[in-house]
This record gives sequence, C-alpha cells and structure tokens, in this order.
Amino acid sequence: MESSAVEPLSIGVQIGLRVPVILVALAGVFVALLMIKRLGALSGILAAGGSLLIAADQAATIAWVLHLRSMTSGGDLDIDTYNTVANAYLVADAVLITIGVGLVVASFLTRRPSPPDLAAPPVFAPPPPVQIPPPRL
Repeated sequence: MESSAVEPLSIGVQIGLRVPVILVALAGVFVALLMIKRLGALSGILAAGGSLLIAADQAATIAWVLHLRSMTSGGDLDIDTYNTVANAYLVADAVLITIGVGLVVASFLTRRPSPPDLAAPPVFAPPPPVQIPPPRL
C-alpha cells in the first residue's frame, strides 16, 4: 500500500529556490549604487540597504532550513529547543524582510526628481521652409 503523505521539499530544492532571490537582490544592491547620482544619495543608499537586507533574509532562511534539518537528523530531539530555534528564525525572517522592503519603498519616496531635460521627450522642430531665390533677368 502506498503512502500519500506529503514530504517536505529537499534541502537542495529549498536552497535552489532561494539562491536566485539572493542573486537578484545583490544585483539590486549593485544597480542602486551605480545609480546613486541619478536617484540621489539617500534614495540610492536606501535601495542598496533594502536589497542587501532582502539577500540577508534569504541567506538566513537557508541557514534556518539547514539548522532545523541538523536538529531533526539526530536521535535526541527536544521539542522545546526545536520550537525555540524555529521561532527565533521566524522572527528574524519577518524583521529582515519587513525592514528590507520598507527601505526599498522608502527609496522610491525619497528619489530625486528627474531633471526637466531628461523627463520630457525630445521635441523636434520642423525644418525651416526652403527659400527659392527669384529668377535672374
């Protein structure tokens, strides 16, 4: 008889799901720092800090999964210790992601306005009319 119990995702899959988020968040740090001149110093620093915290959140989630798996792989599991560790990671996860996303949103709110020449599309004037000289007699 087959068991229809749902199994947790493997460690490799859980890490594989989070690594792209870490890479995108680190790319966000790089882009925010490159665009500081255009965004403004405060906005660029907030965006870079928020992206860095999002990457740290995902790295902490990987540590969470690995730590809990190591706790359950041994034969001596204390449920109170397990719950305390799981709760501590959960609180850290909520704090990191909330502050990180909050900083990214704040970076949008503090963004320096674009200069008028960059904000408006270029306007092309029609060419001047062609002047045909009168015929010489």
